[in-house]
Amino acid sequence: MKRFFSTIAFCAAAFSLQMAQAADLPASKQTKLGLYLSAEEAAQYLAETPDAIMIDVRTPEEIAETGLAEEVDALIPLAIVDRKKGLISNPDFYPGIVKLATDHNLAADQPIVVICRSGNRSAQAANAIAQLGFRQVYSVTDGYEGDRARSGPTAGKRTVNGWKNAGLPWRPEDPGNCAPARDGGAC
Repeated sequence: MKRFFSTIAFCAAAFSLQMAQAADLPASKQTKLGLYLSAEEAAQYLAETPDAIMIDVRTPEEIAETGLAEEVDALIPLAIVDRKKGLISNPDFYPGIVKLATDHNLAADQPIVVICRSGNRSAQAANAIAQLGFRQVYSVTDGYEGDRARSGPTAGKRTVNGWKNAGLPWRPEDPGNCAPARDGGAC
């Protein structure tokens, strides 16, 4: 019973924070479902919600350069780098999500936390996943690396917030060790 009330309290606090954050988010970080978590809130939510899964939608190049959050269940890039065209939509994104959902027997109300570099692609991915019928898709608004500092000695660098800057658990990762997105993208 105590766990039930603490879960209710956490959900109420998260809901009120999400409502406050949504108004402050740039349009590029807003989602149709309006479910948002900061990196620190995401870590707490994942620790308290054992059936929640976390999907990282960054490119393999980003993973190789900066690492991967320990809590990530799958790496399914929303976009990939094409040597001639730059960043393009990943044709394996939807098949990767479907494979992950099938393999993990995900229900429509399964909590899914989506993270990217700074919160823009995770919002796009959350919308795409919601289109598949999932109703609890959270976007990590400050992402893995965080937002860029606007002034001071670190101006222009990603030092403001984010998973890694918050000191949350992460590890170096060679994305070559991860399954392809079409296979569910597990690392």
